[in-house]
Amino acid sequence: MRGPAALFDPFVASSLRRLVASSPRRFVALSVGDPYAPFGIHNGLQSTPMASDDPAMAEASPLARPVGRLRGVSAARARELESRGVRTLGDLIEYFPRTYQNERAECPIDRLVPRDLQIARGEVTAVDYIASYPRPRFEATIEDPTGRLGLVWFNGGYLRRLIHPGQILRVQGKVRFYRNIPQMTQPKWQVVEPDAAPVGEDLLRAVYPASAKLSSRAIWHIIDANIEAALEGIEEWFDAKLLAKRNLMGRRQAFRAIHQPAHWREATDARRRLIYDELMLMQIGLILSRRLRGGRLSAPRMRIDRLLDERIRRRFPFALTAAQERAVRQVVADLQNPQPMSRLLQGDVGSGKTVVAVYAMLVTVANRLQAALLAPTEVLAEQHYLTLTDLLRESRVTIELFTSLTQRRGRGSLRRHLADGDIHIAVGTQALLQEDVEFANLGLVVVDEQHKLGVRQRAQLKSKGHAPHYLVMTATPIPRTLALSYFADFDVTTIDELPPGRQPILTRWLKPQEEAQAWHFVREQVAAGRQAYIVLPQIEEDGAGEARSVKAEFERLGCGPLAGLRLAMLHGQMKTDQKQQTMNDFRAGRIDAVITTTVIEVGIDVANATVMVIQNAERFGLSQLHQLRGRVGRGTCQSHCLLIGEAVNEDAELRLRAMTRTNDGFEIAESDLKLRGPGEFFGTRQHGLPQFKLADITQEIELLHQAKDDALALIESDPNLRRPEHRALRAAVARQFGENLFLAQVG
Repeated sequence: MRGPAALFDPFVASSLRRLVASSPRRFVALSVGDPYAPFGIHNGLQSTPMASDDPAMAEASPLARPVGRLRGVSAARARELESRGVRTLGDLIEYFPRTYQNERAECPIDRLVPRDLQIARGEVTAVDYIASYPRPRFEATIEDPTGRLGLVWFNGGYLRRLIHPGQILRVQGKVRFYRNIPQMTQPKWQVVEPDAAPVGEDLLRAVYPASAKLSSRAIWHIIDANIEAALEGIEEWFDAKLLAKRNLMGRRQAFRAIHQPAHWREATDARRRLIYDELMLMQIGLILSRRLRGGRLSAPRMRIDRLLDERIRRRFPFALTAAQERAVRQVVADLQNPQPMSRLLQGDVGSGKTVVAVYAMLVTVANRLQAALLAPTEVLAEQHYLTLTDLLRESRVTIELFTSLTQRRGRGSLRRHLADGDIHIAVGTQALLQEDVEFANLGLVVVDEQHKLGVRQRAQLKSKGHAPHYLVMTATPIPRTLALSYFADFDVTTIDELPPGRQPILTRWLKPQEEAQAWHFVREQVAAGRQAYIVLPQIEEDGAGEARSVKAEFERLGCGPLAGLRLAMLHGQMKTDQKQQTMNDFRAGRIDAVITTTVIEVGIDVANATVMVIQNAERFGLSQLHQLRGRVGRGTCQSHCLLIGEAVNEDAELRLRAMTRTNDGFEIAESDLKLRGPGEFFGTRQHGLPQFKLADITQEIELLHQAKDDALALIESDPNLRRPEHRALRAAVARQFGENLFLAQVG
């Protein structure tokens, strides 16, 4: 490859070209000497293609071989593998086991012991089918010269046609003893010839995520048949000195050992090495992303003096908490800096994040710049619009709402005013992202509940300014472990106290048979002049009859437990103006209880609503339950959350008990992270960073710290990964991130 390094250039250059083309006045050409140059963007966005992007070279790697051309893979198996994301040999070698099974050598029945998986064989001497409710079962007995073994298959009626006395069965399963007789439950089985060779040695077999059409054993055989070819394409990423420092096995050895370990320690060591690789790639991506963010673009420097500060504070009918004051100071320092702010503002529900965002937007307007506030739903966008309108009443600040409804009504006038600079603060949903929406001088972008918006959508809004400052708000507290990983590219501000007068929300868990207590309590609260939310997991019945729906509950409650109360429905299938009217009526006290879906999950602020009832609470995630609970407790009156649900499994019980144990959003977040894992906790699929296949950062904190330190040292010593020993790592980073390196800057 000729010329300077071209890391990531295929996407970064093309992305910036698109942004320049869409907004030519707002971007400046890059100079050869700027910080982007090492990444392949030179002389006004000229770039050099990477050697690894050459299709001929990519095809030359055995890892690029399509899965349909691999040994032991039929057309049907290829389709099933592709449906699981396995399209090439490289994908197959990274289809990692979820656990391992000890398969013992085939042994006589009298030597079976209650441990691990074991294999035995014998002649079928008896069969029986017991059609008892609720778990009918098929039973069989096999015998060898040393003893008898009982076999049980629940719901195994079909086996009556397949297993008969006189057959020789080889069975595999875990053994337990019942009245001193060994027994296997749900064993794997096959009919064998009497002279079939026995399984002769112990084996630690990998167990893979499987499906009804493709078993774990079938996947094991496919990988076994193709692993040698795959290993030819595995290259080492790190030098021997680093591997020795961290006590890591070689990368090729790790891939073999994770699929074909000789023993448990080898499997553990292999997994540790590959987890380290995942963490290193992520940390390298974050370091490079931060360099891209901070190196070139210049944001507007804003002036803030004591007079402006006093004028803004007079708009708030309350004193800021100490945590809000700290957040304001940090945001103000960012706005005074020419480097674009990229700050994550996190705080529990009701902690007052919006006040900090309003302060920042007013500073922006005072500096003759525009601010944009982006919300994921029309209901939340309108809530923000009403809050801002009320706070800025009788001021000269112009605020407009941009949603699908206002866009239709405005007929282009709103867009013209925005482009002319007559609108100072634009509040909206995805309507703000339309190509024909232009800002005159966008200085600040505020995104609420950013994980509910796609990263590309946020990048599109961010591109509408020259280099606007960027403030993210979230009421989903980020555990320290997750922030260390996924938000290392952000400056993080935490509001860790509630405004004065707020009381902890009292939470109770009721079983379905106790729900009458909930409706009695709702009636009491309404009689006292309060209001309630009733949240359901779905809008209409799904036919399975397992979950309540908004429409069915509206009819049932209106004619039964809540008859006589003023009820209303709110859900996503309603027209925008209907939803707005319902929320306006609820805010005005014309509705006693709103029966709704999670459309009210974030941002809705009705101080008089003091009861949150969540039906089928076991169907909601822990953070979602906490967010819903945060819709009450917005005033000074005692508020309550009633969870109606059944603990259908251990995770559901842990979620419901955690909700009754604490109101602390950070404790809730830590519990949720442990239950769900980082891949789902914060929508990391949207985050511009690759998902982990093996790593669980809740369990790998020490290795994560090591990877972060090693990534910093590596990039410090070889900023462009140009050394020969880093060639494979360089290609891996480019493959892993691609366009997502640019998106990672957006958050």
